[in-house]
Amino acid sequence: MLPCQALDHGSGYLLAFGALTALRRRMTEGGSWHVQVSLARTGRWIRDLGRVPDGLTCPSPTADDVADFMEDSASGLGRLRAVRHTAQLSATPARWDRPCVPLGTHPARWP
Repeated sequence: MLPCQALDHGSGYLLAFGALTALRRRMTEGGSWHVQVSLARTGRWIRDLGRVPDGLTCPSPTADDVADFMEDSASGLGRLRAVRHTAQLSATPARWDRPCVPLGTHPARWP
């Protein structure tokens, strides 16, 4: 079990990097650019990076180890305990305006 979804996160970061690179190339060279990312290829790349000796022998973090990174908030499903947002913004604190709620809680309409 991984501490994160390595393929999803890795592919997302690579896609964001590719999009920024394509935008920069469009700005400097003109034209349009195609960015393609594959979950399977990202997995192959991660596998090909190799292994750290005894890298999986470290203990899993306990709830006390990660307590400083967690926050509690109310949601339509009860108390929600989640990882706090990592962004530190002075004028607009990072938070969810609308926490998760059960399906059918709000009528279907354009905001």
